[in-house]
Amino acid sequence: MTMTKQELRRLLKEKRAAISAEQKKEYDSAIVKHILASALFCDASMLLLYAPMEGEITLLPLVRAARSMGKPIAFPRCNTADNTMAFYILEPNARLTEGAYHIPEPPADASLCVPDERALCILPGLSFDPNGNRLGYGKGYYDRYLATFPGVTLGALYAQMMLKKIPTDAHDLPARYLVTEHGMMSVSRSESEEPPKLSQKARTSFSDFAKQIARAGVQATKALIRDARTQGKDGIRALHAPPVLVICTFVLLFLSNLIDANLLDRDNEYIGAILLQILIFVIPALLYCKLRGEKFTDRIRMHLIRASQLFFVLCMLILMITGSLLSSILTGGIASLSGNFTLYGTFVARTGTPADIVYSILAYALLPALGEELIFRSILAAEYEKYGVGVAVTVSALMFAMLHFSFTHFLTYLLLGLLLAFAMYATRSFFTPFLLHLCYNIFCLFGQPFLSAFYVNAGSTEIFLFCLVVLFLLFAALTSGEARKIYHVYATKNVDASYTVSVPLKEYPRRILFALFTPAFAVCIVFFLVMTIVNLF
Repeated sequence: MTMTKQELRRLLKEKRAAISAEQKKEYDSAIVKHILASALFCDASMLLLYAPMEGEITLLPLVRAARSMGKPIAFPRCNTADNTMAFYILEPNARLTEGAYHIPEPPADASLCVPDERALCILPGLSFDPNGNRLGYGKGYYDRYLATFPGVTLGALYAQMMLKKIPTDAHDLPARYLVTEHGMMSVSRSESEEPPKLSQKARTSFSDFAKQIARAGVQATKALIRDARTQGKDGIRALHAPPVLVICTFVLLFLSNLIDANLLDRDNEYIGAILLQILIFVIPALLYCKLRGEKFTDRIRMHLIRASQLFFVLCMLILMITGSLLSSILTGGIASLSGNFTLYGTFVARTGTPADIVYSILAYALLPALGEELIFRSILAAEYEKYGVGVAVTVSALMFAMLHFSFTHFLTYLLLGLLLAFAMYATRSFFTPFLLHLCYNIFCLFGQPFLSAFYVNAGSTEIFLFCLVVLFLLFAALTSGEARKIYHVYATKNVDASYTVSVPLKEYPRRILFALFTPAFAVCIVFFLVMTIVNLF
């Protein structure tokens, strides 16, 4: 006669209670040792753990090991009002406090944990079967949470508590791996799905705990480098391909310098500039998206700007203009504000006749904004954001600054790249940085007379700079306030944020370094240096 889940739970609780304290301590230590000695643990980006109730396996020693490796630790908090559960980060100086069902949980001010595909969630349970099916306590909190969990699940149990088969319902989700006091095992029948293992030396007694932590730290660092270098899809490496795309734009810009004279001689400057924009940016971007697959186009944020976000866009535009003027003055002096608008040092814009104005907007404002934002915001950000939005923003801004081949204006373009990327993430739309870039280019084309008039009427350089600083600070505050409103709407509407991972601030320098640690990016730097030096002469 088949037993119901309720009957199984009662018998399993009695069986678990019969395990002596000495045996339980020995089993728990062995399970902790096996987890620490696995590459499954070493490769994890974060650890989602549970606070043990009476009789459950105690895995809290993993907290110290994970923190020594820089992994965030999260514990669940149950919401009895709607029967949902979420994990929250437990900071090193924080303590678990009693919550729902008398289960210790993170404090009320803990940050929400946003797991990625490398997050490791260790599941409690009365029992598991060899297929990973779990028998919990009947509340269904973990089943509801795991329905949207993108990471790896590991079920922890005592070997004697494993059942041959656990009755399942449609909503039950199996664990991917299991661990007992005897070792790790995969629930998959495929050998390729077996969890990665370290050397036999790593499987020593728990008395070598300190060595295990040190070894795990080395393995985690190697795993992060390996992941940063090789993670990709359909044969395209995620951190090698983006710099290669940038190199293509660099090479094409270099070729445009070589044909510049011929274009000017034929009086085809506008046509040449338009064709070059399509060749340098649009075609490589479209080919790149094609190679990355159909699903990649869903990640480059081709969504319209909402009407409620337009004031944010306006504030950001004025912030970009004042910020770029201040950085230009800082690096090139007040004289840097004079002169005609040029496109990559190749074409000089003319704004005489109405036809010149129309062609200038198309060739020097609209197409550069479209092409550059498509590559440097949409594509690059989509490739790097899996390592954190901060990585995506920083790396894309660096490459955008190098595109213009200028030491003097590098800081200006870096600032613009950071602001444009921030605007895209705030509104979650490609069209926001495109519109900002277009308006900024139009200002650079036609705003010079107004800027000169303002400088003359100010009467002195000090008053002019004072006005710029005041405007910059004012609109920085307004932009921040509008961004806060936008994110508040996202929070109240529970808008999905699974496109990125939660990364501690102190972790960003290391992740940015690894993102840049590729031969292709080194070529970008060399190309930038060579072209910049050549342009000086």
